[in-house]
Amino acid sequence: MARSNNQLKLAEALREFEVNGTTFTVDMVVDRTAYPRNTVNKYINEKLLGKHVFHDGCRTKYRCEGVAALSNEEFLAVMSQSAKTKAKTPEEQFHEKLVGRSLDAFTLALEVYNRPSLKNRVEAFAIMMVNAWELLLKAEVLKVDGYDKIFYDGEKSISISDAVKRRLQQKDPVRINLETLIDLRDQAVHLLIPELQPQLSRLFQATVLNYQTRYRNEMGNAPLAGQSVGMLSLVVDGPEPDVAIIQKLYGKHAAKSVEKFIKTFEATSNEVDSNEFSIPVDYKLALVKREDESDLSLSVGDTGEGAIIIAKTKDPDVTHPYHTHDAIAEINKRQDAVTIKSGAFYAVLAKHKVNKQKKSDMRYEIDGRPRYSEKFIAWFVDNVKQPNWLDSAIEYRRKQNRK
Repeated sequence: MARSNNQLKLAEALREFEVNGTTFTVDMVVDRTAYPRNTVNKYINEKLLGKHVFHDGCRTKYRCEGVAALSNEEFLAVMSQSAKTKAKTPEEQFHEKLVGRSLDAFTLALEVYNRPSLKNRVEAFAIMMVNAWELLLKAEVLKVDGYDKIFYDGEKSISISDAVKRRLQQKDPVRINLETLIDLRDQAVHLLIPELQPQLSRLFQATVLNYQTRYRNEMGNAPLAGQSVGMLSLVVDGPEPDVAIIQKLYGKHAAKSVEKFIKTFEATSNEVDSNEFSIPVDYKLALVKREDESDLSLSVGDTGEGAIIIAKTKDPDVTHPYHTHDAIAEINKRQDAVTIKSGAFYAVLAKHKVNKQKKSDMRYEIDGRPRYSEKFIAWFVDNVKQPNWLDSAIEYRRKQNRK
């Protein structure tokens, strides 16, 4: 057990390096795990090198690829010489299938929500997201309490309401969020309408983030590791729906249901006061010296008359739609001269100082997470065709790492 726990600490360290694009050394791994230097060297050279860990410029520096997408069990299998001969128990196999189906439902919920042309995408999201939670919680019950506890009489599976009660505390904001989502699913005809999307999206966003955390606690890896994460942003700002318009479009009964939901939702948000129930939409104003870090530019005339206020509204989802993995995939999709991997991608950023730009027409950083524009993708694709352009960037990064 202690050995497995130490190996999972190693997995966490490698996932962190991969997600952040960090070139690491053996000593950096030692600092983050309970292993001595010789053991880390042994694991890297005998288990991981050439599979998930690769030399980066010199023999003492490494980069990591693919560990972020491995669950804890999959990583332990990579580290274990006896993984091929160890058979899984029926309960372990059933747990794996439940989690796999849960992840499929979660992914599908995000996909349908991110299809603007789908008229019932709000309703579809609620149905699939509740299904994803139900399967994940039943997998937890199976793992903790055993196979019999996920059935009432050996045949009928427990309801999601019972699964929630067994795995989440009554006043837990995660539980309150999920129970609200379940109620929405049950009242889909009246409440899951496009006009309520600004309010619902705050609830949905919290649901998605809660699921990510719960999945990671259960499996070790993030649910969308190695895949597109651009569709995780669900919050849509907008005014409170006009009940009179709702009544005209959907009838008096629906209007009453919507009015009641809005009052209850706002009251619960204030009472719970947690991002695990709903994500707030806040606006803040701050004075900054650099114009490229601002969203609003203010210019004052000599007498106050003729003062100009210029609003520069920026939506990163539109101007900079590509997160790192998405950008690499898009670059490889548009050209076949060379397959770009994360190491080469970060080398180009370092060489051309793109990674120093927090808010530019090429790169935009929010909460430490970079996004890239269409202009950046086109610039990269055009230049990668030039002789020695990529090689010079890789060599530049190697020299920087040696320093």
